[in-house]
Amino acid sequence: MENEYSVIALAGTPKSGKTTIFNGLTGMCRYTGGWWGDGGAPGRGTYRYCGQAYMLLDMPGAYSLSSAPFPDSGSRESNDSLLQSRQPDVIAVVADATRLELGLHLLKQVLGMDSGTRNTGSIPVILCVNFCDEALRTGLVIDYNLLEDVLQIPVIPCCARDQSHLDDVKAAIHYAAKPGNRKAFCYDCLDFSPKKLTAECISVTSEADGARRVLLDLILTGPVTGKIILLLLLAGVLHLTMLAGGVPSLLLWNALSRLELYLDSAMAYLGAAPWLTGCLIHGGFRALSWTTAIMLPPLAVFLFFFTLLEDLGFLPRASMGMDPIFEKCGACGGQCVTMALGLGCNAAGVACCRSIQSPRERIIAVLTNSMIPCCGRFPVFIMLIPLFFAVGPVDSLTGSLSCALLFSILLLAAVYLSLGISWLLSKTLLKGLPSAFALELSPYRKMHITRSALRSLLNRTMVFAGRAVRAAVPAGIIIWFLANLFYTGPSGGFVSFHRPAAGVPSLLAAFTGLLHPAAVLLGMDGAILAAFVLSFPAGELFLPILIMAYLEGGPLGGMLGGSLAAGGNGFSLYQLLTSQGWTWVTAICTLVFTFLHWPCLTTCQAIARETKSWKWAGAAVCIATVPGILICAGIALYGHMVLGI
Repeated sequence: MENEYSVIALAGTPKSGKTTIFNGLTGMCRYTGGWWGDGGAPGRGTYRYCGQAYMLLDMPGAYSLSSAPFPDSGSRESNDSLLQSRQPDVIAVVADATRLELGLHLLKQVLGMDSGTRNTGSIPVILCVNFCDEALRTGLVIDYNLLEDVLQIPVIPCCARDQSHLDDVKAAIHYAAKPGNRKAFCYDCLDFSPKKLTAECISVTSEADGARRVLLDLILTGPVTGKIILLLLLAGVLHLTMLAGGVPSLLLWNALSRLELYLDSAMAYLGAAPWLTGCLIHGGFRALSWTTAIMLPPLAVFLFFFTLLEDLGFLPRASMGMDPIFEKCGACGGQCVTMALGLGCNAAGVACCRSIQSPRERIIAVLTNSMIPCCGRFPVFIMLIPLFFAVGPVDSLTGSLSCALLFSILLLAAVYLSLGISWLLSKTLLKGLPSAFALELSPYRKMHITRSALRSLLNRTMVFAGRAVRAAVPAGIIIWFLANLFYTGPSGGFVSFHRPAAGVPSLLAAFTGLLHPAAVLLGMDGAILAAFVLSFPAGELFLPILIMAYLEGGPLGGMLGGSLAAGGNGFSLYQLLTSQGWTWVTAICTLVFTFLHWPCLTTCQAIARETKSWKWAGAAVCIATVPGILICAGIALYGHMVLGI
């Protein structure tokens, strides 16, 4: 099988468009972007050209090569399984036309690899210069003929984003991969200077764009203006995310509720047992519906704007502007971006931590990311803050401002607590010297809304939402059984779907009663704490479980639908909560614990995947939960001892 295709290694610096070329050649949709990481494993895809099959390997972006960047026939590293213990037949180095010098530095290392890594001259190398349109737009004219004469290798200008000149790339690879043409690839000019060669090959036709870039960099990375712009953008994105959690989520919930009725009727038509209909439709499908309605619209909006800011080149500038603050906490500016992404999804924020180069600071960012509330927890704030803390009607100016103020205070408190925990970790568990924070300010790119929206939806939103749904459906089935099974003792087979006698609690009610003494110490009740525990698979399930516990497994449709709409059934929910003994102390403790408790299952799996150890996932659970327990216990003690509540 090894001789059926030619292996092409695609190397390049981060953000040079390497993966876009990979997708253009193979027709795949591998996700792109330097802030999301790829776990260090090459992507693999195939294509055919002139009757020859090629396997293309998308190597992780790097500014320099390791000691053995491309496997040889004697290696058995993990990457070799993709190559099937073969060296690549051709190495294609991708350089950004707007940052040509960086690409030439990497190219020089590839051309000069010693014989311990490969036999010099045995592997042809070609250079693909991407983003040629961006270079022309910024007033840079590149002499590709001079570049090819000096380097003595094929140089192909292209614009992969527009699928421009990719056929030329295929033709160059096809020529280089022919065994008879390998002798033409002899590298006699390895002592070239990337800096001097860049200066000789590039002529600047306009200085205006460069001046605008410098001015924008000064504004976006300024100690005052940069932070103001970052806060305004984050507030705007959060506002749009909250709006997406209103009407779109309500419409999606109503559509899924109607589908649930059809499924219920279909199960009845098929003669399915009531318990089977209950666990599958009223348990699993309802959990899927609630999780999808709560998570999908706001997450899609949040990740779209995050992707758009990434494509525009704003994220590295935000990191640079916030680096002085995070440096004082023993972290780096890259953690700012991971925390911001955590507002959309903590699992996505954890995955984004791959962009932090220092292992120590990466672990700090991973462990503290779950202290930032994700959009799955927003419904709790949207419902409880107006019910208990609004000054006036919610739709009035004073009412909306008071709700926004309290939410902002809680969010800022969570951010500052996360920074404090980061500082504490850097001084204790992860003690060590801080690393240098080197960051490249990538060029500003043109806005491509449709492309950014599709890439965000297909490669990011659906991935993280799918993980949450896969965890929520089994949890919904289990919770339905807990709410509808009653303990009958040994004579009755231990459990039954029928209440054996009046006053006998369901398993869910028994579980809430078991947790009640500990919950009282935290200013809550057993149902609230049970809802937090049982919503571990997906945080979006907290409200449905809480209402189900209070209603003893009764119908949730109207109550949940009203909780998604502004106003809606807010009064009926308020009556339900106050009838269960809720006070403002209960509400504030619930809000605090919503901010500070264990991350969901999807986030824990992401932490274990990124750190390659479940012990760090356990550490993240403790780091997020212990402060929440202490703060809630303090509030409950103050309310009991001082206020008599």
